Amino acid sequence: PHIYDPSWLCPQCNSSPETLNHLWTCPYILLEFSPFNTFKTLLLDLRTVCLEKFLSATPLKPLPDFFVAEFTVLDCWECDPPSPSCLSLTRGLIPISLTGFLGTYFSSSVIWSILDTPLHDFHFDLYVQIWLCRSVFFHHWELA
Repeated sequence: PHIYDPSWLCPQCNSSPETLNHLWTCPYILLEFSPFNTFKTLLLDLRTVCLEKFLSATPLKPLPDFFVAEFTVLDCWECDPPSPSCLSLTRGLIPISLTGFLGTYFSSSVIWSILDTPLHDFHFDLYVQIWLCRSVFFHHWELA
């Protein structure tokens, strides 16, 4: 059974099914309050925090000059539109593209110790800044 009926329409515009894609693109959401803009900001902040931590960590071998460039173009950071790898990261799954790239330069224990807190913070911020607000709004819509 579905907790969320797929036939329900968006509570804001009442014209499109309430899908993840529609959450990002609903025309009734003001740009400054757009969940998609919030998501992009949080994802790019996560990328910056992780990159800074990896640059200050002890690698297994010296980091090449192109490390920063390759890290920043990994598909898990592609958010406009979100790549499958980016959506996996958003759902709490760490993409193989990220761990595979980092595994070339860092031990598994270093990778996990660096990713742990920023990923937790990222998911907490997604919950508070996007999903909690949306859930409260949806709850009020259901009661109406």
